[in-house]
Order: sequence, then structure tokens, then C-alpha cells
Amino acid sequence: MTFYLPHAALCALALASAPVFAQGPTTLEASHFSIGNSWAYESDVITSDANGVTRISLTDAAKTLQTASTFYENGDGYSGNFSVTLRPGYRMTGFSVSGTMFGGLGEITEPGGLPGEGNTKNTMRMDLGAYTPATGSVSSMRVDYSMVNGKLPFVLASTPLSLTGEVSWSMWNMVTVMSSPYYLPGYPDGPPGREVFPLVTMQVLNPTLTIYTSAVPEPETYGMLLAGMAVIGLARRRRRAA
Repeated sequence: MTFYLPHAALCALALASAPVFAQGPTTLEASHFSIGNSWAYESDVITSDANGVTRISLTDAAKTLQTASTFYENGDGYSGNFSVTLRPGYRMTGFSVSGTMFGGLGEITEPGGLPGEGNTKNTMRMDLGAYTPATGSVSSMRVDYSMVNGKLPFVLASTPLSLTGEVSWSMWNMVTVMSSPYYLPGYPDGPPGREVFPLVTMQVLNPTLTIYTSAVPEPETYGMLLAGMAVIGLARRRRRAA
């Protein structure tokens, strides 16, 4: 069902996407970690999991992050609160979120319409963050897009990480649209004709969370590495002495 909101209510809409009881399983089991979303309406889906690269289709976000209007303002919001548990012997080395924004700004005027009267706008905002109980925030990103007319791919990627144990990961999104009317011509020398609201849309297609992992080197590996470096250093010294 379509609903229309004044501008001030759009912020409250984000709060409305606060915690709800999940429907169905929301804990996913990957080869190197498990991940759960305590704020989900429905479960996301692991689409691939190999060679330390796990891709998760954010189904819940895709169904929420879409809006349209032909009458002033509208919008929708998504909040995801994920808990990642790395399996013993593995660490998270990074993460990214990718997808495609798909927006439409509609025609502001039609042939014969009065120019400059109508107005359309769409926006998408995304905030990502990761933190651990021991270190606090380890990564924080934000991106804003507006006036998207067509498809626009995006990727947000973290800096290199090395996280083990429990990692909390959050995603907050907002999509908004605004349509102001233009007026068809009226009678000659008279007032404008009827007002027309252009259709304006915004949605996020195929949002995907990618988590990168690798094995944690065993203590013996570090010992062998240090021993190897010592041998190399000794050999260089002998060459210089010779």
C-alpha cells in the first residue's frame, strides 16, 4: 500500500524500522562463520561461499528499500543489526556491500506544459559500521546519492581488517522521493490548468553483503617465518663479509 509523508515524518520512518520479532530462521551458517540478523522480517540468503569469500543476498533490505510517489513526499527505511561469529582458526579480513540504485525522476513538463513549475527528487543514504566488544568501532562508512535517473551500481568496502571471535555489523538505509506538480496550460490569459504530479521512484536492487575471511596462522607458522627471516639475514651478512 502506498503512503505519503511530510518531510518531517521521514526521519521518524527510519525509527519505525527498529527491532521487530524475526519471522523464520535468521542465522546463516557459512564455512568460516555464522551470521544472524536480530532485526529481520525474513531470512537473508547465502548465494556463494568459497575460497574465503562469502556473498549474502540481503533479501530483507531489497524488499524494504523501494518507494515511489506521484503526490509530494514518500520514503522507506531499513535497519539491520548483524552478529558475526568467526569459527576458531579464522578471521574476518574485510567486508563490502554492493548493489544497484534504480531511480526514475519522471517528466517535469509535457508538451505545452508551463516550464519550471514541477520538481522531482530522489535520495538514498547508507550507513555501515562494524565493531567488536574488545576494540569498539573498527569500520564506519556512509554514502549519499540523489537525483538518480536510471541504474547506478555502487560498492562500499571496508579497509583491511583482522577480526576474530564476535563482530557486530550494522546497516542503516533510507530511500526518499519527492514529487511537486506542474500545471497544464489554462485558458488564454487565464489561470493555469490542472496540476500534474510526475512519478518519481527509488529502490535498491540486489543488495549484497560480502564478507572476506582467511585462516589465522598457527603459532608454528610465525615461528617458521621468523626462522626463515633469520636465515636470510645471516646469509646476507655472510655475502657482505665475503
